[in-house]
This record gives sequence, C-alpha cells and structure tokens, in this order.
Amino acid sequence: MPVGFRKGKEVPPVKGARRPAAPVAPVREAPAPGRRLLSLVRDDPRPDGRSGSWAYIDLDSPADSRREPAKDGLFSPSRATGLSFALLVLVALLVMIGAAMVLSTSFVASLGPNGAGSPFAIFERQLIWIVIGFAAFFLVSRVNPRRIAPVSRLLLIPAILLLLVVLVPGVGVTVGGSSRWLGVSFLRFQPSEIAKVAVVLYLAGFFTPAVPERLRSLKAAAPAIVLAGVAAVLVLLEPDMGTALVLGTILLGVLYLAGMRMRTYLPFVTATVLLASAAAMAQTYRRNRLLSFLHPWKNRLLYSYQEVQGLVAFATGGLHGVGLGAGSAKWGYLPNSQTDFIYAVLGQEAGLIGCLVVLAALAALTVVIIKIGLNASSRFEFLVSAGVAVWIGSQTLFNIGAVVGVLPVTGVPLPLISAGGTSLVVLMAALGIVNGVARRPAQRYGQPPAKARGVRSAARSAR
Repeated sequence: MPVGFRKGKEVPPVKGARRPAAPVAPVREAPAPGRRLLSLVRDDPRPDGRSGSWAYIDLDSPADSRREPAKDGLFSPSRATGLSFALLVLVALLVMIGAAMVLSTSFVASLGPNGAGSPFAIFERQLIWIVIGFAAFFLVSRVNPRRIAPVSRLLLIPAILLLLVVLVPGVGVTVGGSSRWLGVSFLRFQPSEIAKVAVVLYLAGFFTPAVPERLRSLKAAAPAIVLAGVAAVLVLLEPDMGTALVLGTILLGVLYLAGMRMRTYLPFVTATVLLASAAAMAQTYRRNRLLSFLHPWKNRLLYSYQEVQGLVAFATGGLHGVGLGAGSAKWGYLPNSQTDFIYAVLGQEAGLIGCLVVLAALAALTVVIIKIGLNASSRFEFLVSAGVAVWIGSQTLFNIGAVVGVLPVTGVPLPLISAGGTSLVVLMAALGIVNGVARRPAQRYGQPPAKARGVRSAARSAR
C-alpha cells in the first residue's frame, strides 16, 4: 500500500496500558512505492524526565514492528548502502577518465593564442574544479534531503535572475558569440548550469505533496511549467540551444515520472516539441546547423566541419585506439576537442573499447540513480533522483548522438568527462543530493515491501 509519514501526538504513559501506535494527524506526503505505512511517534519519557526520541513504527502490524531512531537532523548519521557505494565508484571512475582525457586533449589549446603559455594550464584548472566538485559532493551528501525539501522551490528565481543578468550587454562574458558566463578570469561561472539543478529541485518540490490535481490538468501544473519554460527560453537567448533542450527534457521527464495523466501529458509534449522546433528554425544559422547533420559531407567545410572531423577521429581509432595522447584530432583539426567533442578524441585514442566503457559507465550511473529514487523514503527524494537521472541521461544522449552524427550538434558537454568548471561542480553537487538519498533509504518493517512495477507505477503509487 502507498505509505506516508505523519507525526503522532505525545501521549502520556498509562500504567498497565499499551501506548496507542496510530497517530491522528493527516498524512502529509507519500514517499516511494511499496513502503509500509509508517508513523513517526514519540517514545515514552526517559527516567530522568527528558522527552523520548522520535521513532518509526509500522501501523500495519504494530506488534511486530521494531522501533528505530528517526534520524532527521541536518547532518544526521548515515546508513551506507550498496547503491551509495556504486554511485561513488561510478562517479569517481568517470571523473578520472575525464581528467585523463582533458589532459590529453587540452595541452594544444593551452599553448594556443588564447592559452596561458603552459601545456597544463587547462588541465590544472580542471583538477581544481575536480577537487571542488568532490568537496561539494561529500558535503551535500551529508545534508539530510528532508532539510532541502522546504527550500527547494526558492532556488529557481535567483537562477532566472542570473540568466537575465547574463543577457545584459557589458555584464555577461561573451565567448564565441554566446553570452553564457558571469565573473572574471578564473572565477567565471555559467548560470545555465545552475538553472539545471534549480529546475530539478523546483519541480520536485512543486510535485511533492500528494495533490493529484497538480498532475490532472495543465492549469494546475502551470506555475512549474511556466517557470521552467522561462529558464529554458532565457538560456536559448544566450544563445545555448543544447542547455535549453536539456532543461526542456528535464521538465518533460519529471512530469512523466511524477505521474501526469497521459491525456494531459501527450498534448503538452506535442506542443512543446512543435514550439522547440519553431524556435530552432527561427534563426538561419541555427537552422543550417540543425539540418546540416543530414548531409554532413556536403557541408564539411562550413556547418558540418566539426561533425565531420569527429567522424574522422572515430574512423582512425579502430578497436583499441592509437593510444592516450597520440591522437591527431586535437592538433587544431577538431574544434572544442576538450569540451563538446571530447568523446570523439576518446574514440580515436581509446578506440571502440574505450567508448563502450564510458558509455556503459554513464548508463550504469543513470540506472543506479533511478534505483536510488525507487528506494527513497519520500516523494521529494524520488523526484529529485528522477530529475537528475533525466538530466544525465538526456545530456549524454545529446552529446554522444551529435558526436557520432545521428543528432544535430547542440553543444552540450559530456557529463563528468568534458572540461568545464561550473558544469562539473553543479552536477557533483546534484549527485551529492542523490547520494544523501541513497544513504538514508526507506525503513522496512515486517514483511519486505512489494517490488516496484517500474518507474511510472512507482510515481503513481507514491501519490
């Protein structure tokens, strides 16, 4: 049965009588599927007169339930799980592969006209971001996700304001024709990356209460849709079509996994795809870039130059690759080889085997995050995990699909692999939230919970 957490009333102990287990407060929210109905009650006062601690009991079978302390503090002790360990291993593996590839691909760019004069300049900056990213990962994972839920809907408005500031002439830093950065020198950051995690947290917080009306009609879900859409439009105006597509995919994915009715969801998806297509075709350069992937060799000297050079890098890699650092694509032949097209250099230097290892690791990371969400103890934690999984999965699909020539080039980095400070640190912080969810799984009492029938049925049961 769907479960909920509710606080019971403090009942004075009666000599010779058992304390009633069932509280009377209404259920506030339903967490992940298949969990038994739990109540958060106060234990009897201690002999010294101090109040007892809060504990969970099973309302389905109070006599068989076993009381365990309810650890709801800001930095509560963790219960490490296999999913948390798997998440950490996959994140560390991908970050290490990314660091090696950044070292291999960036030394030419570091020595170029826009470089710092040292072949290790970009790599050294990336190492600093990796350290900051892991610090954010471990720090955020120590925070109880239940403490994040009340403030989850407050981050999107500042993120939208930062996206507006980027568009102000003279304030936003313009590189390559796009105004995507704020700050100076090494302290620059991309507000569009912050918008990703802000959208995920906002949507999770908006659809957390067990209020089915918010998923039955677009009118009830309009606040979430409008704010996420505003963030996507502002990113598109930078212009950054790739990140705008990722934000739109996160919105569609969370709406689906939250359990929106299909007769409401399908028309909305259709309208969103049509609007996105119209926006993509509105600008001539954007239209040419999107359509050139259909015939890349006809436009190999103009719009498809980067895509063709990426395919050439793959063709020369073979099964085992030419060796780490021995590839030729990064020697000025492949633009953005350390960022958007780092997967092509990986194919040339590590071959098909290296590409499959990275692809399998990213797929496994997405699956582990989904499993963490299905084992979450609250609906908010489930939706946050689902949003991060959609974020990583869609960004991987857009990046690799563009590099291998089956999707248009949209300019999104490969998660945890491509060079970039803001994208790495923000994603590591989001993964820290997911790790916090994994470290505090739902309590199980009595019989084991029923197996989840899938992600969609999980969202439906959670309501």
